[in-house]
Amino acid sequence: GLLVGVIGLIAWALWPAPSYTAVPVAAPISKKVEAFVMPDEKAAFAQYAGSKSCQECHAAEFEKWQSSHHGLAERAPRDDLDLAGFQPAQSFTHGSQTTEAAKKDGRYEITALGFDHKREVYPVERVIGHDPLRQFLVAGPRGALHAMEACFDPKLREWFNVYGNEDRQPGEWGHWTGRGMIWNQMCASCHNTRVRKNYDLESDTYQTRMAEMTVSCESCHGPMKPHDDWQRQHRGSSEKDPTLVEWSRDQHIDNCAGCHARRGEITGDFVPGDSFWDHYLLTITDGSDIYHADGQIRDENYEFASFLSSRMYHAGVRCMDCHDMHSMKTILPGNQLCMRCHTAGGFPNAPVILPEMHSFHQPTSTGNECINCHMPQTTYMQRHPRHDHGFTIPDPLLTQQFNIPNAC
Repeated sequence: GLLVGVIGLIAWALWPAPSYTAVPVAAPISKKVEAFVMPDEKAAFAQYAGSKSCQECHAAEFEKWQSSHHGLAERAPRDDLDLAGFQPAQSFTHGSQTTEAAKKDGRYEITALGFDHKREVYPVERVIGHDPLRQFLVAGPRGALHAMEACFDPKLREWFNVYGNEDRQPGEWGHWTGRGMIWNQMCASCHNTRVRKNYDLESDTYQTRMAEMTVSCESCHGPMKPHDDWQRQHRGSSEKDPTLVEWSRDQHIDNCAGCHARRGEITGDFVPGDSFWDHYLLTITDGSDIYHADGQIRDENYEFASFLSSRMYHAGVRCMDCHDMHSMKTILPGNQLCMRCHTAGGFPNAPVILPEMHSFHQPTSTGNECINCHMPQTTYMQRHPRHDHGFTIPDPLLTQQFNIPNAC
Protein backbone atom coordinates (compact mmCIF):
# COMPACT_ATOMS: atom_id res chain seq x y z
CA GLY A 1 0.00 0.00 0.00
CA LEU A 2 2.85 2.34 0.89
CA LEU A 3 4.59 1.56 -2.43
CA VAL A 4 1.42 2.36 -4.37
CA GLY A 5 1.09 5.64 -2.51
CA VAL A 6 4.70 6.62 -3.29
CA ILE A 7 4.25 5.77 -6.97
CA GLY A 8 1.06 7.82 -7.02
CA LEU A 9 2.82 10.88 -5.55
CA ILE A 10 5.68 10.61 -8.05
CA ALA A 11 3.21 10.29 -10.96
CA TRP A 12 1.27 13.33 -9.70
CA ALA A 13 4.48 15.39 -9.43
CA LEU A 14 5.67 14.45 -12.90
CA TRP A 15 2.28 14.77 -14.64
CA PRO A 16 2.55 17.51 -17.32
CA ALA A 17 0.76 20.76 -16.67
CA PRO A 18 -2.24 21.38 -18.95
CA SER A 19 -1.27 23.23 -22.14
CA TYR A 20 -4.76 24.49 -22.96
CA THR A 21 -6.85 27.42 -21.84
CA ALA A 22 -9.91 26.40 -19.90
CA VAL A 23 -13.17 27.57 -21.50
CA PRO A 24 -15.42 29.27 -18.94
CA VAL A 25 -18.74 27.55 -18.45
CA ALA A 26 -21.65 29.78 -19.36
CA ALA A 27 -23.94 30.66 -16.49
CA PRO A 28 -27.33 28.96 -16.73
CA ILE A 29 -30.04 31.10 -18.31
CA SER A 30 -32.25 32.43 -15.58
CA LYS A 31 -34.79 34.03 -17.92
CA LYS A 32 -37.95 32.02 -18.20
CA VAL A 33 -38.49 30.71 -21.74
CA GLU A 34 -42.09 30.99 -22.80
CA ALA A 35 -43.81 29.25 -25.69
CA PHE A 36 -44.39 31.40 -28.78
CA VAL A 37 -47.95 32.62 -29.13
CA MET A 38 -49.04 33.97 -32.54
CA PRO A 39 -50.26 37.56 -32.07
CA ASP A 40 -53.80 38.33 -33.17
CA GLU A 41 -53.82 39.03 -36.91
CA LYS A 42 -56.11 42.05 -36.84
CA ALA A 43 -54.20 43.68 -33.98
CA ALA A 44 -50.83 42.95 -35.64
CA PHE A 45 -51.84 44.40 -39.01
CA ALA A 46 -53.27 47.50 -37.32
CA GLN A 47 -49.70 48.48 -36.37
CA TYR A 48 -48.78 49.01 -40.05
CA ALA A 49 -49.18 52.38 -41.73
CA GLY A 50 -48.34 51.32 -45.31
CA SER A 51 -45.50 52.44 -47.54
CA LYS A 52 -47.38 55.47 -48.91
CA SER A 53 -47.32 57.00 -45.44
CA CYS A 54 -43.52 57.14 -45.59
CA GLN A 55 -43.30 59.08 -48.84
CA GLU A 56 -44.12 62.53 -47.45
CA CYS A 57 -41.17 62.69 -45.07
CA HIS A 58 -38.81 60.22 -46.75
CA ALA A 59 -39.22 61.10 -50.43
CA ALA A 60 -35.67 60.24 -51.54
CA GLU A 61 -35.70 56.86 -49.81
CA PHE A 62 -39.21 56.12 -51.10
CA GLU A 63 -38.16 56.90 -54.66
CA LYS A 64 -35.24 54.46 -54.50
CA TRP A 65 -37.35 51.75 -52.90
CA GLN A 66 -40.31 52.11 -55.25
CA SER A 67 -38.38 50.93 -58.32
CA SER A 68 -36.20 48.41 -56.47
CA HIS A 69 -36.48 44.63 -56.49
CA HIS A 70 -38.12 44.95 -53.07
CA GLY A 71 -40.63 47.54 -54.22
CA LEU A 72 -41.54 45.35 -57.21
CA ALA A 73 -41.31 41.97 -55.47
CA GLU A 74 -45.03 41.32 -55.91
CA ARG A 75 -47.70 43.40 -57.62
CA ALA A 76 -50.75 43.42 -59.85
CA PRO A 77 -50.08 43.24 -63.63
CA ARG A 78 -49.19 46.62 -65.14
CA ASP A 79 -49.16 47.76 -68.75
CA ASP A 80 -45.90 49.70 -68.35
CA LEU A 81 -44.08 46.58 -67.15
CA ASP A 82 -45.94 43.59 -68.56
CA LEU A 83 -47.62 44.51 -71.83
CA ALA A 84 -44.57 43.60 -73.93
CA GLY A 85 -44.97 39.96 -72.92
CA PHE A 86 -48.68 39.74 -73.72
CA GLN A 87 -49.39 42.04 -76.64
CA PRO A 88 -49.24 40.95 -79.37
CA ALA A 89 -50.16 37.43 -78.25
CA GLN A 90 -47.15 35.15 -77.92
CA SER A 91 -46.53 31.43 -77.53
CA PHE A 92 -43.54 29.21 -76.77
CA THR A 93 -42.91 25.49 -76.77
CA HIS A 94 -41.26 23.72 -73.85
CA GLY A 95 -40.85 19.97 -73.88
CA SER A 96 -44.09 18.42 -75.10
CA GLN A 97 -46.17 21.51 -74.23
CA THR A 98 -47.03 24.89 -75.71
CA THR A 99 -47.98 27.89 -73.58
CA GLU A 100 -49.58 31.11 -74.81
CA ALA A 101 -49.71 34.59 -73.30
CA ALA A 102 -52.09 37.36 -74.33
CA LYS A 103 -54.03 40.36 -73.10
CA LYS A 104 -57.72 40.15 -73.97
CA ASP A 105 -60.51 42.51 -72.95
CA GLY A 106 -58.18 44.25 -70.53
CA ARG A 107 -57.15 41.00 -68.81
CA TYR A 108 -53.73 39.33 -68.79
CA GLU A 109 -54.09 35.62 -69.56
CA ILE A 110 -51.86 32.57 -69.86
CA THR A 111 -53.13 29.45 -71.67
CA ALA A 112 -51.39 26.30 -70.50
CA LEU A 113 -51.74 22.66 -69.55
CA GLY A 114 -52.98 22.85 -65.99
CA PHE A 115 -55.25 21.32 -63.37
CA ASP A 116 -56.79 17.95 -64.18
CA HIS A 117 -54.50 17.70 -67.26
CA LYS A 118 -56.70 20.24 -69.07
CA ARG A 119 -55.44 23.02 -71.28
CA GLU A 120 -57.17 26.15 -69.99
CA VAL A 121 -56.99 29.94 -69.89
CA TYR A 122 -55.71 31.28 -66.56
CA PRO A 123 -56.11 34.98 -65.70
CA VAL A 124 -52.95 36.47 -64.17
CA GLU A 125 -53.67 37.57 -60.61
CA ARG A 126 -50.22 38.91 -59.68
CA VAL A 127 -46.62 39.16 -60.85
CA ILE A 128 -43.67 38.20 -58.66
CA GLY A 129 -40.08 39.21 -59.33
CA HIS A 130 -38.83 41.94 -61.61
CA ASP A 131 -35.42 41.45 -63.21
CA PRO A 132 -34.00 39.20 -64.70
CA LEU A 133 -37.29 37.28 -64.78
CA ARG A 134 -40.95 37.54 -63.85
CA GLN A 135 -43.29 34.78 -62.72
CA PHE A 136 -47.05 34.91 -62.82
CA LEU A 137 -49.54 33.87 -60.18
CA VAL A 138 -52.89 32.31 -61.07
CA ALA A 139 -55.73 31.10 -58.89
CA GLY A 140 -55.86 27.46 -57.89
CA PRO A 141 -58.33 25.49 -55.79
CA ARG A 142 -58.96 25.98 -52.06
CA GLY A 143 -57.68 29.54 -51.78
CA ALA A 144 -54.23 28.78 -53.20
CA LEU A 145 -52.33 30.84 -55.74
CA HIS A 146 -49.86 28.99 -57.97
CA ALA A 147 -46.65 30.28 -59.56
CA MET A 148 -46.69 29.23 -63.20
CA GLU A 149 -43.63 27.72 -64.86
CA ALA A 150 -44.04 30.17 -67.76
CA CYS A 151 -41.68 33.09 -67.11
CA PHE A 152 -40.90 36.28 -69.00
CA ASP A 153 -37.43 37.74 -69.48
CA PRO A 154 -37.93 41.54 -69.63
CA LYS A 155 -34.52 42.27 -71.15
CA LEU A 156 -34.61 39.72 -73.95
CA ARG A 157 -38.39 40.06 -74.19
CA GLU A 158 -38.92 36.34 -74.46
CA TRP A 159 -40.84 33.61 -72.66
CA PHE A 160 -39.15 30.54 -71.21
CA ASN A 161 -39.83 27.66 -68.84
CA VAL A 162 -38.33 28.16 -65.40
CA TYR A 163 -37.56 24.41 -65.29
CA GLY A 164 -35.76 24.37 -68.60
CA ASN A 165 -36.27 21.11 -70.49
CA GLU A 166 -37.68 19.06 -67.62
CA ASP A 167 -41.18 18.93 -69.18
CA ARG A 168 -42.94 18.59 -65.82
CA GLN A 169 -46.51 17.27 -66.01
CA PRO A 170 -49.69 17.85 -64.00
CA GLY A 171 -49.82 15.50 -61.05
CA GLU A 172 -46.13 15.94 -60.21
CA TRP A 173 -45.25 17.72 -56.95
CA GLY A 174 -43.02 20.17 -58.82
CA HIS A 175 -45.39 20.99 -61.67
CA TRP A 176 -46.86 24.47 -61.39
CA THR A 177 -50.21 22.97 -60.38
CA GLY A 178 -48.58 20.87 -57.64
CA ARG A 179 -47.89 21.45 -53.96
CA GLY A 180 -44.37 22.58 -54.69
CA MET A 181 -45.54 25.71 -56.50
CA ILE A 182 -48.23 26.95 -54.14
CA TRP A 183 -47.50 30.63 -53.58
CA ASN A 184 -49.11 30.69 -50.13
CA GLN A 185 -46.52 28.33 -48.65
CA MET A 186 -43.50 28.82 -50.94
CA CYS A 187 -43.37 32.46 -52.07
CA ALA A 188 -45.73 34.70 -50.15
CA SER A 189 -43.79 35.38 -46.96
CA CYS A 190 -40.71 36.74 -48.74
CA HIS A 191 -42.50 38.66 -51.48
CA ASN A 192 -44.85 40.50 -49.11
CA THR A 193 -45.13 42.13 -45.71
CA ARG A 194 -46.08 40.27 -42.47
CA VAL A 195 -47.79 37.35 -44.16
CA ARG A 196 -50.17 35.00 -42.39
CA LYS A 197 -50.55 31.83 -44.45
CA ASN A 198 -53.70 30.78 -42.56
CA TYR A 199 -53.66 27.19 -43.73
CA ASP A 200 -56.41 24.96 -42.37
CA LEU A 201 -55.35 21.32 -42.20
CA GLU A 202 -58.81 19.78 -41.95
CA SER A 203 -60.21 21.50 -45.04
CA ASP A 204 -56.83 21.78 -46.84
CA THR A 205 -57.54 25.45 -47.59
CA TYR A 206 -55.73 28.77 -47.40
CA GLN A 207 -57.02 32.17 -46.31
CA THR A 208 -53.71 33.97 -46.67
CA ARG A 209 -53.53 37.59 -45.52
CA MET A 210 -50.78 40.22 -45.34
CA ALA A 211 -50.19 43.69 -43.95
CA GLU A 212 -49.17 44.99 -47.39
CA MET A 213 -48.40 43.51 -50.77
CA THR A 214 -44.71 43.45 -51.81
CA VAL A 215 -41.56 43.90 -49.69
CA SER A 216 -42.64 47.23 -48.28
CA CYS A 217 -40.86 49.77 -46.08
CA GLU A 218 -42.27 48.02 -43.02
CA SER A 219 -40.98 44.62 -44.17
CA CYS A 220 -37.55 45.85 -43.07
CA HIS A 221 -38.31 48.71 -40.66
CA GLY A 222 -41.10 46.91 -38.83
CA PRO A 223 -44.63 48.16 -38.09
CA MET A 224 -44.45 51.98 -38.14
CA LYS A 225 -47.98 53.25 -37.52
CA PRO A 226 -47.11 54.44 -33.98
CA HIS A 227 -44.18 56.39 -35.52
CA ASP A 228 -46.38 57.82 -38.28
CA ASP A 229 -49.08 58.86 -35.80
CA TRP A 230 -46.57 60.45 -33.39
CA GLN A 231 -44.87 62.42 -36.17
CA ARG A 232 -48.17 63.77 -37.47
CA GLN A 233 -49.23 64.80 -33.99
CA HIS A 234 -45.89 66.50 -33.21
CA ARG A 235 -45.03 68.28 -36.47
CA GLY A 236 -42.11 70.67 -35.96
CA SER A 237 -41.46 69.34 -32.47
CA SER A 238 -37.90 69.01 -31.19
CA GLU A 239 -38.92 66.15 -28.91
CA LYS A 240 -37.36 62.76 -29.43
CA ASP A 241 -39.72 60.29 -31.05
CA PRO A 242 -40.32 57.63 -28.36
CA THR A 243 -41.61 55.11 -30.92
CA LEU A 244 -38.24 54.70 -32.67
CA VAL A 245 -35.90 51.91 -31.61
CA GLU A 246 -32.22 51.83 -32.56
CA TRP A 247 -31.16 48.42 -33.79
CA SER A 248 -27.72 46.84 -33.67
CA ARG A 249 -25.87 45.88 -36.84
CA ASP A 250 -26.68 42.24 -36.11
CA GLN A 251 -30.39 43.02 -35.85
CA HIS A 252 -30.20 44.64 -39.27
CA ILE A 253 -28.69 41.51 -40.81
CA ASP A 254 -31.32 39.35 -39.08
CA ASN A 255 -33.94 41.43 -40.89
CA CYS A 256 -32.33 40.49 -44.22
CA ALA A 257 -31.60 36.87 -43.36
CA GLY A 258 -35.17 35.63 -43.12
CA CYS A 259 -35.66 35.98 -46.88
CA HIS A 260 -32.05 35.71 -48.06
CA ALA A 261 -31.47 32.28 -46.55
CA ARG A 262 -32.49 28.73 -47.23
CA ARG A 263 -34.31 27.97 -44.02
CA GLY A 264 -37.31 26.36 -42.41
CA GLU A 265 -39.88 28.40 -40.54
CA ILE A 266 -40.48 27.80 -36.85
CA THR A 267 -43.04 30.44 -35.88
CA GLY A 268 -44.23 31.91 -39.18
CA ASP A 269 -44.29 35.42 -37.72
CA PHE A 270 -40.87 37.11 -37.80
CA VAL A 271 -41.00 40.84 -37.05
CA PRO A 272 -38.03 43.15 -37.82
CA GLY A 273 -35.92 43.55 -34.71
CA ASP A 274 -36.45 39.93 -33.64
CA SER A 275 -33.67 37.36 -33.67
CA PHE A 276 -33.47 35.28 -36.85
CA TRP A 277 -32.70 32.24 -34.68
CA ASP A 278 -35.98 32.50 -32.76
CA HIS A 279 -38.00 32.13 -35.94
CA TYR A 280 -36.01 30.07 -38.45
CA LEU A 281 -33.95 26.91 -38.83
CA LEU A 282 -30.99 27.63 -41.13
CA THR A 283 -29.86 25.08 -43.73
CA ILE A 284 -26.06 24.85 -43.52
CA THR A 285 -23.24 22.91 -45.17
CA ASP A 286 -23.43 19.22 -44.25
CA GLY A 287 -22.77 15.83 -45.80
CA SER A 288 -25.47 16.30 -48.43
CA ASP A 289 -25.02 17.97 -51.80
CA ILE A 290 -27.06 21.06 -50.93
CA TYR A 291 -23.79 23.02 -50.68
CA HIS A 292 -20.40 22.27 -52.16
CA ALA A 293 -17.99 20.78 -49.61
CA ASP A 294 -16.27 24.13 -49.02
CA GLY A 295 -19.57 25.89 -48.31
CA GLN A 296 -20.14 27.44 -51.74
CA ILE A 297 -23.76 27.55 -52.83
CA ARG A 298 -24.81 24.67 -55.07
CA ASP A 299 -28.54 24.26 -54.71
CA GLU A 300 -30.76 27.35 -54.39
CA ASN A 301 -29.35 28.44 -51.03
CA TYR A 302 -29.46 32.24 -51.29
CA GLU A 303 -26.83 34.35 -49.47
CA PHE A 304 -27.02 34.25 -45.68
CA ALA A 305 -25.48 30.89 -44.73
CA SER A 306 -22.45 31.41 -46.98
CA PHE A 307 -22.01 34.96 -45.72
CA LEU A 308 -22.34 33.81 -42.10
CA SER A 309 -19.42 31.41 -42.64
CA SER A 310 -17.24 33.99 -44.39
CA ARG A 311 -14.21 35.87 -43.11
CA MET A 312 -16.02 39.08 -44.00
CA TYR A 313 -18.85 38.38 -41.58
CA HIS A 314 -16.46 37.38 -38.80
CA ALA A 315 -14.46 40.56 -39.38
CA GLY A 316 -17.59 42.61 -38.69
CA VAL A 317 -18.84 43.31 -42.22
CA ARG A 318 -22.63 43.45 -42.54
CA CYS A 319 -25.09 43.70 -45.46
CA MET A 320 -25.46 47.49 -45.41
CA ASP A 321 -21.70 48.00 -45.66
CA CYS A 322 -22.07 47.03 -49.33
CA HIS A 323 -25.76 47.45 -50.18
CA ASP A 324 -27.91 50.57 -50.16
CA MET A 325 -30.78 49.92 -47.76
CA HIS A 326 -33.47 51.29 -50.09
CA SER A 327 -32.35 50.59 -53.66
CA MET A 328 -30.58 47.36 -52.61
CA LYS A 329 -27.91 48.10 -55.20
CA THR A 330 -24.24 48.11 -54.23
CA ILE A 331 -23.16 51.51 -52.91
CA LEU A 332 -20.14 51.70 -55.25
CA PRO A 333 -19.45 50.11 -58.66
CA GLY A 334 -16.98 47.30 -59.39
CA ASN A 335 -13.73 47.09 -57.47
CA GLN A 336 -14.37 50.48 -55.87
CA LEU A 337 -16.74 48.74 -53.47
CA CYS A 338 -14.07 46.33 -52.26
CA MET A 339 -11.26 48.89 -52.24
CA ARG A 340 -13.05 51.17 -49.78
CA CYS A 341 -12.04 48.58 -47.17
CA HIS A 342 -9.01 46.87 -48.74
CA THR A 343 -6.91 50.00 -48.99
CA ALA A 344 -4.66 51.84 -46.55
CA GLY A 345 -6.83 53.30 -43.81
CA GLY A 346 -9.82 51.16 -44.83
CA PHE A 347 -11.74 48.68 -42.72
CA PRO A 348 -9.88 47.73 -39.50
CA ASN A 349 -7.54 44.76 -40.07
CA ALA A 350 -8.57 44.40 -43.74
CA PRO A 351 -5.49 43.46 -45.81
CA VAL A 352 -4.36 46.16 -48.23
CA ILE A 353 -4.76 44.91 -51.82
CA LEU A 354 -3.52 46.23 -55.16
CA PRO A 355 -5.91 44.57 -57.63
CA GLU A 356 -3.51 44.18 -60.59
CA MET A 357 -0.74 42.68 -58.46
CA HIS A 358 -3.22 40.55 -56.54
CA SER A 359 -5.15 39.12 -59.50
CA PHE A 360 -2.37 38.84 -62.11
CA HIS A 361 -4.95 39.99 -64.69
CA GLN A 362 -5.04 43.05 -66.91
CA PRO A 363 -6.57 46.09 -65.18
CA THR A 364 -9.53 46.33 -67.58
CA SER A 365 -10.25 42.61 -67.79
CA THR A 366 -13.12 40.81 -66.06
CA GLY A 367 -10.50 38.63 -64.37
CA ASN A 368 -9.33 41.68 -62.44
CA GLU A 369 -12.76 42.20 -60.88
CA CYS A 370 -12.77 41.08 -57.25
CA ILE A 371 -16.22 39.51 -57.38
CA ASN A 372 -15.37 37.28 -60.33
CA CYS A 373 -12.83 35.39 -58.21
CA HIS A 374 -14.23 35.69 -54.70
CA MET A 375 -17.99 35.76 -55.39
CA PRO A 376 -18.51 33.24 -58.22
CA GLN A 377 -21.93 33.10 -59.82
CA THR A 378 -24.38 30.24 -60.15
CA THR A 379 -27.41 30.60 -62.42
CA TYR A 380 -30.80 29.62 -61.01
CA MET A 381 -34.27 29.63 -62.61
CA GLN A 382 -32.55 29.51 -66.05
CA ARG A 383 -31.87 33.27 -66.13
CA HIS A 384 -30.84 34.41 -62.65
CA PRO A 385 -27.07 34.44 -61.92
CA ARG A 386 -26.43 34.90 -58.18
CA HIS A 387 -23.16 35.63 -56.41
CA ASP A 388 -21.88 33.36 -53.66
CA HIS A 389 -21.41 35.44 -50.49
CA GLY A 390 -18.80 33.21 -48.83
CA PHE A 391 -15.94 35.32 -50.29
CA THR A 392 -14.00 32.13 -50.93
CA ILE A 393 -10.53 31.79 -52.46
CA PRO A 394 -10.25 29.78 -55.71
CA ASP A 395 -8.46 26.52 -54.91
CA PRO A 396 -7.64 24.13 -57.80
CA LEU A 397 -6.71 21.39 -55.32
CA LEU A 398 -10.26 21.40 -53.90
CA THR A 399 -11.55 21.21 -57.45
CA GLN A 400 -9.30 18.24 -58.16
CA GLN A 401 -10.15 16.39 -54.95
CA PHE A 402 -13.83 17.27 -54.40
CA ASN A 403 -15.04 18.65 -57.74
CA ILE A 404 -15.63 22.05 -56.16
CA PRO A 405 -15.92 24.80 -58.79
CA ASN A 406 -13.46 27.68 -58.77
CA ALA A 407 -13.40 30.91 -60.71
CA CYS A 408 -10.14 30.10 -62.49
